[in-house]
Amino acid sequence: MEILDKIEARAAQVQKTIVLPETDDLRILKAAKIVTAKKLANIILLGDITKVKDKAESIGFDLSVEQVINPLESEYLPDFVNEFYALRKHKGISLEQAKEQMQNYVYFSAMMVRKGLAHGFVAGSITTTADVVKAAIYCIGFGEKIRTVSSCFLVCVPNCIYGEQGMFVFADCAIIPDPSPMQLANIAYSAADFYEMVVESEPKVALLSFSTKGSAEHPLVEKVIRAKQLITQKYPNLVVDGELQLDAAIVPDVAEKKAPQSPVAGSANVLVFPDLNAGNIGYKLVQRLAKAEVVGPILLGFKNPCSDLSRGCSVDEIVNAVCMTAVRGNC
Repeated sequence: MEILDKIEARAAQVQKTIVLPETDDLRILKAAKIVTAKKLANIILLGDITKVKDKAESIGFDLSVEQVINPLESEYLPDFVNEFYALRKHKGISLEQAKEQMQNYVYFSAMMVRKGLAHGFVAGSITTTADVVKAAIYCIGFGEKIRTVSSCFLVCVPNCIYGEQGMFVFADCAIIPDPSPMQLANIAYSAADFYEMVVESEPKVALLSFSTKGSAEHPLVEKVIRAKQLITQKYPNLVVDGELQLDAAIVPDVAEKKAPQSPVAGSANVLVFPDLNAGNIGYKLVQRLAKAEVVGPILLGFKNPCSDLSRGCSVDEIVNAVCMTAVRGNC
C-alpha cells in the first residue's frame, strides 16, 4: 500500500530508536533483521546477549553487540528500579517488587522510553495487550493532551474507493470494552490526531452506531449522540458526526439519503466504534475477508509512542508497527 511505503520512507528519514523486548519470538528477530537491513530504525533487542546473537545468526542476522541489552545485567537497572519505586510506592510497591518488575523485559523497554533512551517500544507478540498497556501506563505515563488510553488500527483495504482511497483508522478495537460518552469523545480525538499525524491529511470522524440520525431509539444510540455533543464542546475544531451507520459513514449514495447535511457522511476516514465488541470484530472482518493490510493496535494516550501487537501477527506487521512507532511524535 502506498501509505505504508510513505511511512516506511519517513521512518528511514527520522531514524528513531525502537525497543523490541520479546526476543524469544523468532518473528521479532526476523522483523528486526528487515528493519536493520533497510535502515528503517535503530533497533534495540532485550535478552541474554549470547542467546539473542545465536538465535539471530540462525536466520542470517548479523547483530552488533550494541543492539542487544540484557536487562538483568544492564547498567540502567538500578536507576530504573529506583525510578519505578518512586513512581509506584504510593500504591504500596516495595523496592524488591520494583526490582522484580524491572526485570520484566516489556517494563524495562517502557522505562527506556521514559528515560529518553528510545523513542518508542513495540511489544505484544507473546505478551497480552493488558500487560503491554500496564507497562506503558506505569512507566511512560499519560499524555499531556488526553488521559484516556485507547487504541487504533491503520486499515488499508485494497481496490477500495471509500475512505482515503481505501485507507481508514479504526478505533477503539483493543482497550476499552464499553466506553462512556466522554471516553468515546476522547477516543475520537486521539484517533483523529493519530490520523492527521501519520497520514498527513484531514481526519473526518464518524461515530458509528446501528442508527443514523435518529432512525432508532436505544440507550446504545443515546451514548453515541452524547459523545457527539461532548466532542462539539471539548473539541470544536474536529470534523465529526454521529450517530451514523457504517454505510452512511462511507458510501456517498447512502449518505445522500440518510444524512444529506452531514459534513462527514459518505467520506469518513476515521471510524469510531461504539464498543470493543464492534471494533474488534469489525477490524478482523475487514482484515480477513477484504484482505486488508492492518497495522496495530497502536496505543494512544501516552506521553511517548508505543505499539501493541496481535499475538497472531506476521513479520511484516511487526515491521509496519516499528515504522509507525518511529514516525509518531510525542503525544
